[in-house]
Amino acid sequence: MDQKKPKVLIIAYGGTITMVVDYEKKSIVPAKNIEELFTNLPNINEYCNVTFHFLSDIDSTNISPYDWTKIINHIVTHKDEYDAFIVTHGTNTMAYTATALSFGLGAGFPKPVILTGSQLPLTVYGNDARFNLENSLKTAFFAIKQNINEVMVCFDDVILRGSRTIKVSESKFRAFDSPALQPIGEIRSTGILFSHHVRKYDPSIPLNIRPHFSSGVLTVELSPGQSPRLVEDILKSGSCKGLVLKSHGAGSVPSTGEYSFIKLIHDAVHLYKIPVLVSTKFAGGNSYKEINDAPAVEAIAAGAIQVKDMTDVAVEVKLMWLLANSFMEKDSLKEVILQSFVGEIS
Repeated sequence: MDQKKPKVLIIAYGGTITMVVDYEKKSIVPAKNIEELFTNLPNINEYCNVTFHFLSDIDSTNISPYDWTKIINHIVTHKDEYDAFIVTHGTNTMAYTATALSFGLGAGFPKPVILTGSQLPLTVYGNDARFNLENSLKTAFFAIKQNINEVMVCFDDVILRGSRTIKVSESKFRAFDSPALQPIGEIRSTGILFSHHVRKYDPSIPLNIRPHFSSGVLTVELSPGQSPRLVEDILKSGSCKGLVLKSHGAGSVPSTGEYSFIKLIHDAVHLYKIPVLVSTKFAGGNSYKEINDAPAVEAIAAGAIQVKDMTDVAVEVKLMWLLANSFMEKDSLKEVILQSFVGEIS
């Protein structure tokens, strides 16, 4: 092992990138030996000395807050042994895990963390797995050299801030985007180019690991003719700790007749003490305007909080994180929601 090369830990946590084709079953299945699968790549140690830890072969559709906490704790346990961390992950919920790791590790975590995956298994001709994995290692190498400490998604030819990432395609090789923020890096034939707004490690920011998330957040995508009564029973049950409404536009919520959500918002906030956040269902959108439409004004008056340009993924994960870490005990809930912890909001 070259002692001069940086040390990178690849954490295998499922995903197509760690699978092989079972031609008899006509499906893809987890590889029996993850390390052997990856070490078949001839150039895997070109930039970094690589170590593998297998944590899970779970399908990312089944990822839960338990898994986020497990990954965060594993990274923290080994933070002094490695210079960077790569997590292989399924594409379905990679944006959620990237966002969760961003909050859980915090802005004071001193090392880069990269999530990657693929649309095709490594053993399939024309796959993107090799491209993504090799470029994740290259990204880790240059991030270490430049003292970058972002949680990133490295996929296709872009590097995205984890807390700004959403999945935009179930089949394209460029499966992820960051609509409200330009990529923090690009993968070119000439190398890795990081943008000016990438975050670099600041030793004045304390290391503050908060790896837990509440599972009591309900997200409702509003649609015409949707009855608030469908949600009321859930609020009354006591199991809901936070409510996210994905609005039709810039924070507008139905406000007239039997389909009005205004009373529900008021009761949730003031009667059941459940925070209500209003996001937009549009990628790259913003639920805040200087001058709001009347339905948005009524929602705010009832106690809802507009979340500006956070992705719908970041809104849900952030609320789960805040609820689990006693942030809601602070005086101003709105102030906490709209505070940028890891660059998730403009």
